[in-house]
Amino acid sequence: MAMKIYDLRTEYLDRPLGIDAVQPRFSWKSSSDGKNMKQRSYRIIAFREQGEKEAIWDSGELESEQSIAVIWQGPKLHSCERIYWKVFVKLENEEGILEQAESSLTWFEMGMLQELDWIADWIEPEDEVEIDGRMPAPYLRKEFIVRPGLKSARIYQSAHGLYEFWLNGQRGTEDVFKPGYTTYHKRLQYQAYDITHLLSAGRNCLSVALGDGWWRGTTGGAYRNNFGYKVSYIGQILLEYEDGSREWIVSDETFKTSTGGIRECDMKEGELFDANLEPEGWKESGFDDTSWKFVHLETDQYARKDILISSNSVPVQEMETFHPKVIKTPNGDTVLNIGQNIAGYVKIRFRGLSKGQRIRLVHGEALDEEGNFTLKNLIVGKQEKRMQEIIYIAKGEDEEEYCPIFAVFGFQYVLIQGYDKEIEPGDFTAVAVYSALEECGDFTCSNPLINQLVSNSRWSQKGNFLDVPTDCPTRERNPWSGDSQIYANTATKFMNVYPFFEKWLGDMSLEQFKNGKIPITIPISTSFHHAEELKRRQSRIEMLPDDNIMKLVLKMTLGSMEEGAISDGSAGWGDTAVITPYVMYLAYGDRQILEKQYPCAKKWVDYVIHEARQKSEKYQHMPWYKESEDAEFVWDTDFHFGEWCEPDETEASPFLRLYQNPDYNTATMYYFYSAKLLSQMAGILGMKEDEKKYQDIAQKVKRVFNKYFIREDGSIKEGRQAPSIRALAFGLTDDDHKERVAAKLLEMIKENGYKLNTGFLATAHLLPVLAKQGFIEEAYRVLEQTESPGWLANVKAGATTILENWDGYENCKASFNHYSYGAVCSFLFEYTAGIRPDIDAPGYKHFTISPVPGGSLTQAKAEYESGYGKILSSWKKKDGKIEYEFMVPVNTTATICLPEDGGNTAEYHVGSGVWEFSEEWGAQKKKIEEEVPDEDI
Repeated sequence: MAMKIYDLRTEYLDRPLGIDAVQPRFSWKSSSDGKNMKQRSYRIIAFREQGEKEAIWDSGELESEQSIAVIWQGPKLHSCERIYWKVFVKLENEEGILEQAESSLTWFEMGMLQELDWIADWIEPEDEVEIDGRMPAPYLRKEFIVRPGLKSARIYQSAHGLYEFWLNGQRGTEDVFKPGYTTYHKRLQYQAYDITHLLSAGRNCLSVALGDGWWRGTTGGAYRNNFGYKVSYIGQILLEYEDGSREWIVSDETFKTSTGGIRECDMKEGELFDANLEPEGWKESGFDDTSWKFVHLETDQYARKDILISSNSVPVQEMETFHPKVIKTPNGDTVLNIGQNIAGYVKIRFRGLSKGQRIRLVHGEALDEEGNFTLKNLIVGKQEKRMQEIIYIAKGEDEEEYCPIFAVFGFQYVLIQGYDKEIEPGDFTAVAVYSALEECGDFTCSNPLINQLVSNSRWSQKGNFLDVPTDCPTRERNPWSGDSQIYANTATKFMNVYPFFEKWLGDMSLEQFKNGKIPITIPISTSFHHAEELKRRQSRIEMLPDDNIMKLVLKMTLGSMEEGAISDGSAGWGDTAVITPYVMYLAYGDRQILEKQYPCAKKWVDYVIHEARQKSEKYQHMPWYKESEDAEFVWDTDFHFGEWCEPDETEASPFLRLYQNPDYNTATMYYFYSAKLLSQMAGILGMKEDEKKYQDIAQKVKRVFNKYFIREDGSIKEGRQAPSIRALAFGLTDDDHKERVAAKLLEMIKENGYKLNTGFLATAHLLPVLAKQGFIEEAYRVLEQTESPGWLANVKAGATTILENWDGYENCKASFNHYSYGAVCSFLFEYTAGIRPDIDAPGYKHFTISPVPGGSLTQAKAEYESGYGKILSSWKKKDGKIEYEFMVPVNTTATICLPEDGGNTAEYHVGSGVWEFSEEWGAQKKKIEEEVPDEDI
């Protein structure tokens, strides 16, 4: 039997450079041809030298099955040191067959572990800035000498704003949109890069450009200057020589600054580049910078080094490329169609331009009903002056190339104005840009529309995972807390998102308000971190007429960092504090995510408990107020977005209604669910008192909910599917009500023509709820519905991503790239293919494979690369039977559940290996046809 150890990771990353975890976590996978193989023991050995001469840590052989999140137990780690490590693993099965192997050598490198390591200064290139205007991107440069005998060179750097850097004219990294997005005033990421290959003995040049980015560019849809008015930079280069000496090149007042071709740079609104103003050779040594001025040190409250943290997540990079088709629209415009809705930008090659010629590129998602380019689905209110736009002013050379470095857009179509040359292949290349997360899962089946739905969901995840999870890459780019918790489970199926969410959840803890309230966006992109700018914004809002609906919307979503806004703390949005860490623990099995996030989750639930105990002036006539204790377990205060974006919502803006009538139904359900999950988290962490406390609270909410909210006929809210779905999904119905609620839900779905009427919060739970209740064919009928509202309606119409509105593609409205409804894909993995993790053995250490065939499907297959290796579940109908194939990775076990005649289920408890089964399905199909009327099949 052949055994192999592979995919060694440190802090979930492959050979990370510049981490700051003082006790890093190690993970590895093992493969074997044998069946039922488990890890019997492991041994980690670490070295300071690649030659493995002297071990600095030897764990010894440890009898353990653990191969995920094994914590460093060696000596104290130091800044900038590189550690090499390998692991020895022994596998065995129940028959005593033993295999052993040694991994290859891998490494990790530490970053700056303490504030004193930062000897560089924050430098500021700008004197005065135009607060409401667009500023040119500052350029910085510094020449320095490298002595002969250079062994290695590293650069550590960050910025207020975005930065890009070059050494001797060569771009320093493939990573883009650095330093990423965090709650900048409390923690700011820096990056570390190996730049040895970019330096040579003698004179060298470091060049840096700074962009507005999330720091002072457009966030929250239309807000600017969220964190500050001026951009700045900090960076230091460590040179290590063969003789053992070290030298630092640091940002200080010797750096010089000027501006160049980038006259404007906003991530959302776009870039204006004047090629005539770009200094030739400014990125190389020997450039004449005598006309450039020296920078000054940043000395205000933002010039902090104690908040600098390593970038421990994956970087944002250029990923897939597309070669667009050129189309002429009916109105005569030249438009590029790349065939896929993406987040990214276009690399451009112009030929034969005259000096000063102005080219304009506008990026959008749609063509209108006549086939002309339009932004109407992205415009909120009146037309914005600038949106997703590149303006290029030509130098007049035979051939000119340009690519934005500080702007990113959501688009499938690009309108080109001012360029009349024939477009040749290679002139325009579209590039998808997102966090370089490893793809780990896929689902395919016999229905091509469902396969396209899977592709659309994956592309919406790519388009909205750019260092933070956003709602859309176009008009808002808000990192909504609600959207992320809705989609988090599905996100784990498609990509290894643990480091991505671990980083984002860390910002959630820091952004949580003192009273426990969770903001609706993380980092907060509505309430201002910048107090001076908040005052300016609020004064402008007060100038609006009182009857202006936008005045209410702005007042509800804009607030201070002390108290937040009215809309912060909304049920279903704030509950991400509990739900998302729980989902990450279930998918990856690392209890650190619970340990880190438990205080935040507990503080949120305590906030909900407090708010629910407050009396509601609006609802004191309701029956639960007749018994004062019952009223404490109904959350009928505060603002809540509720189900949001239901397909038959007719109001242009429901803010006023929701503000005046708090959605106590949805809020109370999430009150129960978060208390229930928090109790489970406390139990996992060994906090017995908390486990009992929050379990008791959840049970009291459940009692009150069943007493007052569920009607005799099983309905919860007349004509609405969402409350019934949520009650069943959360386990909120007691035994007396469960069957009636399920029956009523099915009745509503049938009456609606097997169409859903759910919005953001409940949609992901609809199909699992139906399947759990035994309504399997009905679940597939809703899934395969091709009329709106339904998942496949937009697919059939030609969408390549998930839309914000159920009828968005048909009516060209709202965002074309919102991943929330794509959460249905978790049903395909967990029910159609049947791969479900186990909270008692999380991270797929043990899991269930229980496929649920149905609908028109004749075959389906899901593959998932877990933390232990590849899981596969495949089935197909053939010759009157269903043939199954399953794959279970080494060091895991699975319970395979397959239906038998008579309605029974056969269970098979297996270990690693490939397992094949076959069962008769014709009798089952006949039984279903007998039980379900023809019109319902």
